[in-house]
Amino acid sequence: MSSQNGNKWGILQIINMGTLISTLDVGIVNVSLPIMAEQFDVSLARIGWVSTIYLLTMVVLLPFLGKLSDRMERRKVYSAGFLVFGVGSLAIAISQGFVALLLARCLQGVGATMIMANSQAMVRQVFPDHERGRALGINAVVISIGTLSGPALGGLLLEFIDWTWLFWINVPIALTASALGIRWFPRGKSESARTPFDFAGAFLLGAGACLLMLAAESARQPSGYSAATWVEGGAGILLLVALWLQGRRIDYGIIDRELFSRRTVWQGNLSSLLINLAQTATLIPITFYLHTQLGYSAWATGALLILQPLAMGIVAPFAGWFRDKYSGTFPIAAGALCCGVSMLFVVLLPTVGALAFSLQLALFGIGMGLFHATNNAEVMSAAPASKSSLAGSLLALVRYLGQIAGIGMATLMVGTMGATGDTADSFGVPLRILFGLCGLVCLAVAWSGRKAAKPSAVSQSAKG
Repeated sequence: MSSQNGNKWGILQIINMGTLISTLDVGIVNVSLPIMAEQFDVSLARIGWVSTIYLLTMVVLLPFLGKLSDRMERRKVYSAGFLVFGVGSLAIAISQGFVALLLARCLQGVGATMIMANSQAMVRQVFPDHERGRALGINAVVISIGTLSGPALGGLLLEFIDWTWLFWINVPIALTASALGIRWFPRGKSESARTPFDFAGAFLLGAGACLLMLAAESARQPSGYSAATWVEGGAGILLLVALWLQGRRIDYGIIDRELFSRRTVWQGNLSSLLINLAQTATLIPITFYLHTQLGYSAWATGALLILQPLAMGIVAPFAGWFRDKYSGTFPIAAGALCCGVSMLFVVLLPTVGALAFSLQLALFGIGMGLFHATNNAEVMSAAPASKSSLAGSLLALVRYLGQIAGIGMATLMVGTMGATGDTADSFGVPLRILFGLCGLVCLAVAWSGRKAAKPSAVSQSAKG
């Protein structure tokens, strides 16, 4: 392992490369949807499935592939993920029909899932505990940059190139990362026990997530909350409850009983779900409010939104260093507290405008930088080594479920923003209520986080 340890920061850059392209692709495609709809002669409602099927594929397959990776040699699954992602990108670029486009996008999602299921597990495998927070802090920055910069980067590229190049550029990156991964990633046999796969749980998770996505999409239509919207949303929630109940009956479920018997793991995942919910529920209305209600251009809106990942990028490595040297208690609680307090700028300032949003985005970014790097490191360190890919895949899963829930919450509160005849003032009160609720969610995480995280096992790691 000495050569692998000596090359661990190089390995981290490959991991970050996979994280970047898989998260960047979620947002970068959205800006090209109108162009794709025109080329394939489909409605905007139908072309939206290009984004939805990618997210849905990851939500359904993350626990399954996480468990599979714990059984197999992790470097092979991870490197193969790059290859599948590259092939999926190539298939999208040369697609000649809408069905072929969706199938190719689904294949790309499979590759992205193989990458995301293993990225944090690879960090755990390569880095000792006293360096894990710093490494995951850098990875958290990449996740934030990829997620938040996708629309802006996509819009910029489409000014100069055809939409297919958004996928062509993935091919050489993916092939290079796959080759480097096979060469550099550490070898090692799995320590995971051979337990059955929870196919029933995978179905319940997929069907529940799909119904919740359909409910969120239909709620954004001009008709608003129809009977079908409530049926889809209610059925989706019931299926997820059934998933939880089923996981309590068996030892090999997607909701792994051994993992979730550890307080750090279940509380860290729940906290991550809530923080991601608050981020998405507030970020979408900010983007929409600036552009449609206050008349900001796409460039001005993007420049303002960059405050959040910029603040996160500055703070996250420091948070990881602090966790490695001292403990994760302070960064987790302080980060969630910053996220909660940031909502007050929108709730309490006299005018809901660019100043309130700028202050909120900056302070929320600081909070995200403190929280995510530390929380992820604590969860991954608390998980058994034989289930580190499953633990990492669950962290990615709750991030996407939090985003889905955040979309639903934003739609519920301000879903008709931008309708004809609406003014900025007419959405001031609902927007303040939405931010107030998200602030309470973050403060609840801060309250639980102040005693949830245990001091990092740096001394034990040093002895080992």
